[in-house]
Amino acid sequence: MPGVRRLLALLALQESWIERATAAATLWPDTTARRAAACLRSTLWRLVKSSEPLIVSSEDALALDARVEVDFRRARELVTAPGCDPDETAVTLLQADLLPGWDHDWVHAEQDWWRQARLRALEALSHRFRSSGDRHRAYLAAMAVVRTDPLRESAHRTLVELHIADGNPAAAVRQYASYRTRLRDELGLSPSPQIHDLVKDLLPGA
Repeated sequence: MPGVRRLLALLALQESWIERATAAATLWPDTTARRAAACLRSTLWRLVKSSEPLIVSSEDALALDARVEVDFRRARELVTAPGCDPDETAVTLLQADLLPGWDHDWVHAEQDWWRQARLRALEALSHRFRSSGDRHRAYLAAMAVVRTDPLRESAHRTLVELHIADGNPAAAVRQYASYRTRLRDELGLSPSPQIHDLVKDLLPGA
């Protein structure tokens, strides 16, 4: 039931109620307002048959039932409220892509925002873990950034620093060399002096 999935996803991305007309126009943009409203009513009817209520509605608006847990909302709290204490699931939540494979205009904007927001949040999380002495989770958070954006130097720099702090100079050099090679091959650029300075005394011929 693609219509049901799209409606639930749309409501899960909202921070508050959404007007029925807006939801219908968003989910069925290539038809008339009357036809879109009919599609929305049909989709809601299918959801009414569910044993567990997923949506609450008024005459003019819709929202996801408050009892429905949404991972994206929990992850968004980590991004928008950086002062909250991260738990064991923080890195897992922040490294997850938002609705991968969904090709809809109303999803694209959220995906673009989420990608940049979670990268910044993961880097901040890595620094918090490192400051508290938890270098393992600091490493996991920084690696999650690199997997998403392999050319993000700030994350590579964090990984190099963590390897050095752990007494693993060879791993630090490998991390730097891998980043340097990829940066050169894909963009024709060289690493910044800041990351080079971290390993310059460890490189051959130093």
